[in-house]
Amino acid sequence: MKLFKPFVNLTKSASTGVYTINSVVSLPKDYALSSIEQGLIEIDGKKVWSVTATVTTNGSLETDIVEFAVPIKQGPTDEIKKVNMMVKQALSGDSSVGNPVEENRTDVDYDDAEVDVV
Repeated sequence: MKLFKPFVNLTKSASTGVYTINSVVSLPKDYALSSIEQGLIEIDGKKVWSVTATVTTNGSLETDIVEFAVPIKQGPTDEIKKVNMMVKQALSGDSSVGNPVEENRTDVDYDDAEVDVV
């Protein structure tokens, strides 16, 4: 598994209508999740709601699987049809990683959200 490529699924609460993006990503062991941000971005001329998880390095080359869920602040609109999950490494002293990924984001259509009845 390549580092930083998030695997995602999107759920929508049947009771509240809130979307949640669930992510699984391969990271070097002992990496720390330093922040999660959300905001509107433009990719290839289309507006996309983006969730960005920033991780910090400790220099380890062994990998671990990290799983987390983030409630989405923005639902679909006429302009916004997708949400993406991006994982990036915070710049620090030694920011080298043994197996970086070429693509560090995964897009999902709001229409593909699974309805969570809990």
